[in-house]
Formats: sequence, structure tokens, C-alpha cells
Amino acid sequence: MYQDGRAVPEERQAEFFRLFGFLPLPGFFDAGEMATIDAEYALGLESAQQVYAKGAFGVRLQLTWSNMRPETPFLADALEYDKLLAAAERLLGPGAVGATTNGNVYSGNQTEWHADKAVPHFRSVKFVTYLDPVAEDSGALRVLPGSHRSPWHEELQPIGAKANLNTAGNPDDEVAAGARFPVADVPAYICDSRPGDVFAFDLRTWHASWNGFPNRRMVSFTYFDTPRDDVEREALRKVAKLVGQEGMYRELRRQRDWMDEGVKPSRIPQRERQYSAQWLANEEGSATRARWIDELRDWGMIAGPAPAKAAPAATTAPS
Repeated sequence: MYQDGRAVPEERQAEFFRLFGFLPLPGFFDAGEMATIDAEYALGLESAQQVYAKGAFGVRLQLTWSNMRPETPFLADALEYDKLLAAAERLLGPGAVGATTNGNVYSGNQTEWHADKAVPHFRSVKFVTYLDPVAEDSGALRVLPGSHRSPWHEELQPIGAKANLNTAGNPDDEVAAGARFPVADVPAYICDSRPGDVFAFDLRTWHASWNGFPNRRMVSFTYFDTPRDDVEREALRKVAKLVGQEGMYRELRRQRDWMDEGVKPSRIPQRERQYSAQWLANEEGSATRARWIDELRDWGMIAGPAPAKAAPAATTAPS
């Protein structure tokens, strides 16, 4: 399954991912890694709950937060973790760029069929690991093999609950009820999972879950591929614009949820950012992260110009 005893997908697995838009990686994280992830997940969830109102889980009963935070150092740096990055580079290529690492908790019994992104010519991989066992009848991820490829990707829209596949966040009640086919009626690959297992999928791949239990815990690590031409570069910039629109939508919904709880706007806690100041500062001097930050800023994922570099300190020659 893995090459040289490391969690690096073999070329046959990389071909499977390219053809079908997903790849199971059983036992990817060992017990020690999962213990660290579990502990840091709890810290991230505690912090996230301080900035979201009680009703902020929405119709899907999902809460998502960034793991690029000082109190979760393993998860904050995980995109540069040797075996995660090696797996991303095998599936995408040596230009893979670490984009996001998030924590998620799901308490709804289903997630409607959807694709995280519906932009043609956009190449990506998202690694997800569940911290609790999940199976077909308990909220496991379901994927539709090959659904990242056009034109089938677009032809599958009738199974989804979203009128616009690029709409962010949880669907409204009436939209969620409008899916033409119930989640369980669509033939799919069921990603049964135990702690340590990882599933990789293309962000254009259609996926869902069914009959889940409350408080299903999941962590994700997402990479974008460096564009090879102007068409792919424009696709990436479109994705970045959509991510910005989604962030604005979620922030408006978050503020609405707080106000529904009776909190005055001036007392609403400040929302966290995807990229923390610490992660962007790159004090460790990682050349990999420096390249990623430049790419993410160029695509529009990171707002604002790059900070000016301090001039080197003057030195006095010995006499």
C-alpha cells in the first residue's frame, strides 16, 4: 500500500485518485499522531465555541474552524508534515501548495450531496481523518467515484440540495429539503473509517454523509496544485474569490446567530481568520511555507500585500 514503509501513495494509487477523484489511505496516522490530533482538536473546538453562538451550527449542524492557531502547533504545521506533504505531492505533483487545515464537528444526521468546489480546471486534494469510528449507517463519508470530471460533475447537479454548487455554508431548510434524491438512494462508495484512517478526495468530487451520530469529529488538510497555465491560474483565482464570498457569508450568518441569541453587535466576539498572524509570520523560516504564502497571496487567498521586509541591521567593521 505504501512505498518504502512511509505513507506515500504508490503511482498506482495516484492513478486511482486521478481517475476516481478519491483515495482511501487506511492507517495513515499512527496512535501517537492521533493522540496529538485528538488533544489539539479539543483545544481548537474550545476556542471556536467562544466565537460562535449556540445556534451557529446551521441546518447541517456543522461547525468548522481553522487549525492554523498557536495553541495547536501540530495541526498548524501539519501541511508541512513530511508524510502529508509527500502524499499531496504524489497525488498532485511537486507544486502542491498547502492551503487550509481545519477542524470540524457534525451533529446533523446527514450532509447533502455536494462538491466543495465546482470550478473547472481546478486541481486539489483534501485529506480528511475522523477521530471516531464511522460506517455506512453512522455518518461515514460517501463519495461518487469519477464525479470530479466534467461533464458528469455538472450532470450530477440534480442530486444536490444546493441550487448553486458554489453557495457557501449550510443550505437553508427549504433548499435542503429540495434535493431530488435522498442521500442514501444515490449509489456511492462508503468510506468506513477508524481513527488513523485518511481519505483523500478532489474538492470537485461529489460527497455526502447519512445517518450520522451527534458530535462526529473530523480534521481536514487541503492542498491546491500550482497552476500550469493561464486557464488553471484563472480557475484558482476564481476559487479564491469564492472562498472570500463564502467567508463573508459565514461571517454574516455568525453575527446573525449571535444577535438571535440576544447579543448586541458590539459585544459579538471577533471571528478568527483562516491564516493566523503566527502562521503568516513564518518565524521558523520555512522555505516551503514562504513559497506557499507567496502563491496564496498571488491567487487572492491571503488578502493584502506582503509585509515589507526589515532592512538588515548595520554592522561595523572591526578596526
